[in-house]
Amino acid sequence: MSFLTKGVSLAVTLLSIGAFAADGATRAPRRPTTQSEVDAVVHDLCGKRIALLGESPLHGFGKTLEFKVTVVRRLVDECHYTAFFNESGTYDFLNIRKKLESGGKITQPMLTAAIGGLWAVREVEPMIPFLVERANAGTLFLGGLDDQLQRGTYAQLEMPADLVRYLQGDAKRDCLRTLERHTLWRYTNDAPFGANDAALILGCLDQIGAATSTSRSADTTYDLAMIRSLRHAVAGSLAPNVSSTDARIQGFNDRDRSMYQNFKWLMSRLPANSKVIVWAASIHAAKDLSGVSGQERLVSLGSYIHREFTTNAFALGFSAYSGSYAMVRQPPRQWSVAPPTSLEGQAFATGSSDARYLNADELKKAGPIAARPTSSDFATAQWDTVLDGIVIFREEHPPTLSRP
Repeated sequence: MSFLTKGVSLAVTLLSIGAFAADGATRAPRRPTTQSEVDAVVHDLCGKRIALLGESPLHGFGKTLEFKVTVVRRLVDECHYTAFFNESGTYDFLNIRKKLESGGKITQPMLTAAIGGLWAVREVEPMIPFLVERANAGTLFLGGLDDQLQRGTYAQLEMPADLVRYLQGDAKRDCLRTLERHTLWRYTNDAPFGANDAALILGCLDQIGAATSTSRSADTTYDLAMIRSLRHAVAGSLAPNVSSTDARIQGFNDRDRSMYQNFKWLMSRLPANSKVIVWAASIHAAKDLSGVSGQERLVSLGSYIHREFTTNAFALGFSAYSGSYAMVRQPPRQWSVAPPTSLEGQAFATGSSDARYLNADELKKAGPIAARPTSSDFATAQWDTVLDGIVIFREEHPPTLSRP
């Protein structure tokens, strides 16, 4: 099957990206002031099959987002990338696939909700109509990778009713109540989520899964994928009986392994040799974290992808010498000035550029050095073994909230 037939403004902004027109059509962004860095990144990514575009796990840097949006557009327009996978929840994207494959069209609000609140900022807005236009034209496949549920989404508000339609009578009523209690998180301190709730949810998912075998619905494939991801999310939400550190590591590794499984499933829906953009935090995009101090036991999504695609995959990270940041709906926070002995400090030891792109050769030449592309704190690593390139901004700023 082919989808072709599927939270401080600066005096000078790094990337001036054109807004989309009032009628929903897209306009090409104006040339960014860091054109040479953008050109170099696109050059290194153009011949790859998988482009993993990272960002700080704090998810609160405006220049990074502007840069990524520009790169996404150029990879699609110039380098023939035909799929865009996001770190956000898989369910809304699966619903998007159902709508498109049934002959419908998706809307900008649908995709905005699917991408999620972390990226509900002005810097990302120009990318939404661009992706929607390409998806509706059948030239770009959209997918989500995470099993986690997001607020205000199809997954939270509509998915339970869609899934239980395969059931009848009391089973349909009871399972709808069970699933909605979970997706809307209607648990209380007196009645918290626990093993019994998980068992009820998993039992309902088993019933729904069995009922699909007798259904002739064209949507069965995507509903089964939702069931698989929801099963994993429910089972993973029960806290393991281990230390907090071990639980964090186990949770990260389980999540990234599942994102890879979702990645593989989505790839199986694409034509052979398709070129895919993966939008995620750098800690997930990293090709190997075993050499990063403090992250040695983390096994990333990117490590699985690089094991499979080797030199045909490219992991791009981002960092900053100084500035500020803010996650969505949180106050701005200062980003400490990088010490001169760090990778970020050495990148701006001379010159007056706004940004520096360090490719793999330059990262290798730097040797083991402290940097912060995969965490909020500096960690020492031989960074060319972690990422294939890093864009470093002289001064970052928070993104701007989208209009309500």
